[in-house]
Amino acid sequence: MYRGLSLAVALIVSLALAAGAIAQDQSQDDFNKRVEAWEETATRVEQALRDETISKATLDELRTEAVADREEAFEIIKDDSLEVRMLQAQLDALPDPPGENAEEPAAVTERRAELLQAIATANAPTLAAREAYNRADVLVSEIDGIIRSRFTTDLMERSPSPLIPTNWPTALGELFGYVGAVSTQIGTDLEKPENRTRFLRGLPIAIGLIVIAFVVLLLVHPWVTKRLDARALAADSPTRERLFWLATLMVRLVLPTIAGAAFLFAFKALAISPFAARSIIAVIASFPVFLVVGYWLGQLVFSPTVPAHRVVAMDDKRARRAANLCLALGGVLVAESLVEAANRDYDFAPASDAILSAIVVFAGSYCVWRLARTLIAARQAPADTPDGPITAETAPGVDFVFLLGRLMQLAAVAAAVFVVFGYVKFARQAMVPTILSLGAIGFALAIYLLLTGLSRGLLRGRRPEDVPIYSIVPIAIAFVVIAAALPIFALIWGARVADLLEIWILSVQGVEVGGTRISIGVVFILIAVFLVGMSITRWLQRVLDTSVLPKTRMDRGARKAVLTGLGYTGVTLSALVAISVAGIDLSNLAIVAGALSVGIGFGLQAIVSNFVSGIILLIERPVKEGDWIEVSGYSGIVRRIAVRSTRIETFDRHEVIVPNSELITGTVTNMTLSSKTGRLIVPVGVAYGADIEKTQEILLQAARDNDKIMSHPEPVVLFVGLGESSIDFELRCFLADVNTVVTVKSDLLLEIYRNLGQAGIEIPFPQRDITVRNVDALAEAIASQVAARASAR
Repeated sequence: MYRGLSLAVALIVSLALAAGAIAQDQSQDDFNKRVEAWEETATRVEQALRDETISKATLDELRTEAVADREEAFEIIKDDSLEVRMLQAQLDALPDPPGENAEEPAAVTERRAELLQAIATANAPTLAAREAYNRADVLVSEIDGIIRSRFTTDLMERSPSPLIPTNWPTALGELFGYVGAVSTQIGTDLEKPENRTRFLRGLPIAIGLIVIAFVVLLLVHPWVTKRLDARALAADSPTRERLFWLATLMVRLVLPTIAGAAFLFAFKALAISPFAARSIIAVIASFPVFLVVGYWLGQLVFSPTVPAHRVVAMDDKRARRAANLCLALGGVLVAESLVEAANRDYDFAPASDAILSAIVVFAGSYCVWRLARTLIAARQAPADTPDGPITAETAPGVDFVFLLGRLMQLAAVAAAVFVVFGYVKFARQAMVPTILSLGAIGFALAIYLLLTGLSRGLLRGRRPEDVPIYSIVPIAIAFVVIAAALPIFALIWGARVADLLEIWILSVQGVEVGGTRISIGVVFILIAVFLVGMSITRWLQRVLDTSVLPKTRMDRGARKAVLTGLGYTGVTLSALVAISVAGIDLSNLAIVAGALSVGIGFGLQAIVSNFVSGIILLIERPVKEGDWIEVSGYSGIVRRIAVRSTRIETFDRHEVIVPNSELITGTVTNMTLSSKTGRLIVPVGVAYGADIEKTQEILLQAARDNDKIMSHPEPVVLFVGLGESSIDFELRCFLADVNTVVTVKSDLLLEIYRNLGQAGIEIPFPQRDITVRNVDALAEAIASQVAARASAR
């Protein structure tokens, strides 16, 4: 029985090993096929790149294949092999290799060689994938470079100047020829019975839709918006006023969209699709979109009818002008789309293309210039609003608007100048993105103001100091809006979707720094774990400060030192845990970090010295908050010990910032280090002839009667000298709280002065004896002067 069981177990083990070997062989075969596919794709891309006439579409297809191969290779690279880790652990368990003249056992040497060979074999797929990854990455970069180079060359292609009058008749003739060709083809198509039947069947529908569109635009839209604007202006609360304004914005978007859709469906109902205008028909749906968005953004940003919601502060006249210019810029985009589509449908001469493009560019430049002038004028002149006049100094964000206006003027002039000199494509590339960027900026700014308004509504009624994130919310919203708008601006200014995907792939896959791959995921984990650690640290500090430390006998300075030390410890541990969780290996950066630390130590020696001194102050506590100290010629109370410096408040209420290094290396007098007791010396002088014993008794009694003076050690009165005008005494006593030295001294002097006066003891003032020589001669001179004046009268 046992023998049969043993045979069964052996058979199962043999089958499992055989299955594992078969699976491993199959996996190796699959990987070899994948490597062959990578090689085939790379070879094909290399051969294609040698062909200078290859089209952009083919380049895009090859780039897609290379990117796919690169992603496959990266997946293999990032998945660390378990077998390799096990072999490496076994290799690390062996003794270190001996030196040049040392020997080791042959078994160890043989085992090390076997493990190294096994690691090399296990690492073969990873090495092959890394090679394929690098090769595909180079090919993708090369394709991107070729596409960008061709795009730049195409932009800088020069056409005949549109200002040459001899080319105007040709351009006009070609334009009429194109319109005639389209009209002829429409007529030819309508001659066919089935086309004419569809046209006549759809004509009433088209007319009805056009009538509906005009009714919506000319009657319904003005009536509804006017009533909603009146409700918004007459609203009795900010919430109702904001709701009516939002409703007006929705109406201004929905009703023109309905009218534009009606025009499009009317055109579709006519079933007119001449081949000569195929490109125009393909983009005709974008025409109402440009017009509606231009109109809506003008109303959103400049709000001609509700001044309180203008993103840019200006008067009503300028607001109406700016809104109309936004609609005109939408019309410029429609004209640009028409010219571009017509160029694809008809073979215009370069001179004709330059003239048609110049008309669009000049119109766009004029509108952009006028809009820029309006913004700059609003920057320089005050605008009246319901909340009062808004001037250039009080308008929010006005500097940004002024800068934007100057950039718009520069773009308008540059586009016009380039088109004059024949760089038509470059001028169009500068004009169209400028208009689209203005729309994106206006929309992003409106979104920012909307979100900040909502956040203020949610936090209404709460003081900023009670909400820690109160001041951070606008910054966070601005960061999110800018981050969301950056890809849009990149696409507007010529970036391809493939370029954005390349940036995203690079951020996700990361880059290797010192043998460690840093990616956006790693950075996110690092920041998230660090913030969690800091939150826990702040929570512990708050719990200790409010619940634990007040129940101990520690003074305020000691409690502050504990909280500060906990904060430093929490920051350090949070950073270490975050780095560990993110998987960042800093061992390869040890040498670099050491070199940087030496450089920082020399370059920031004073700051590092102050930092270390601050830590010493917190640990040894020779000075703590609330102490009365004298340092560097200043005397005052320590209010705060920071990392770099200590803040002292003098008795004149001045703030003195003392570097921590001076508190450690210099001489510091701390009046309250070990205790708050301190000695007070009050000098007193009495006149010669006064009763000395009575004077001493008065001084001692004044000290005994003051409850702020300690009874032990007892106060003493010392006879310290015989002065020029007085007999000098000193009253010496000790105070329980040296911080009261000024008030106690004042009280003692008042009491001593009153008691000395009652006892008849005089407090002297300085006396001087003056000796005058030749008194007789001086008297004779005075008498003669008096006699002379008397005779003169």
